[in-house]
Amino acid sequence: MNKIAPLAAASLALTLILAGCSPASPDDTGKIPDTAPVASTGPTGAQPEALASAEPAKSSRGNLVKQIGELAGTTSIPSGVVTSRFAVTDIVVDPECTSGFSDAPANGHFLGIHMNIETTPELADEAVPFLLFGPYDWQAYDGEGKRLNDPMGNAWSCFDSGQLLPSQIGPGQSVSGWVVLDVAATTGSLVMTMAGGPTGWEWSY
Repeated sequence: MNKIAPLAAASLALTLILAGCSPASPDDTGKIPDTAPVASTGPTGAQPEALASAEPAKSSRGNLVKQIGELAGTTSIPSGVVTSRFAVTDIVVDPECTSGFSDAPANGHFLGIHMNIETTPELADEAVPFLLFGPYDWQAYDGEGKRLNDPMGNAWSCFDSGQLLPSQIGPGQSVSGWVVLDVAATTGSLVMTMAGGPTGWEWSY
């Protein structure tokens, strides 16, 4: 039986207190659609115990650093059980818009973020029994680390609604879809937080 990994960082425990969840690095169940299991990385010859206890990488902004296709997740603060597993599987600059009524990007470029998400049945036991992965939960930074203003812009107009992630994801669900942002920089970093927390997860693009 796989062991549930501990909280990735105690300092993040309060980040998602409103949602009753906190960031974690859960085991891959193989149930996340179209996401291949991510191999553990670490020094050659390192023992599993050493890898499990290694401090997760953080950015200068205090976020957990993730790669494309690398698993992330949330756990319940009261019980410590895993409530979700997810991965960013692709980040596309200037994706082809499919809505049929798209406006030009207000900030220069649309940015598509594809995610695969699996929630566990235990999410139903939380005070807020759903998770949000929408555009309001994202921040964008340029290649020099400057935060970009208004990453929403005209992003809402780009993709057909059937391609976008649901606005709320409840317990025991497995979904895939896109989040679209409107940014000025073609390279930089993306940060996703939940419940308005100051830190979360970070990807480079």
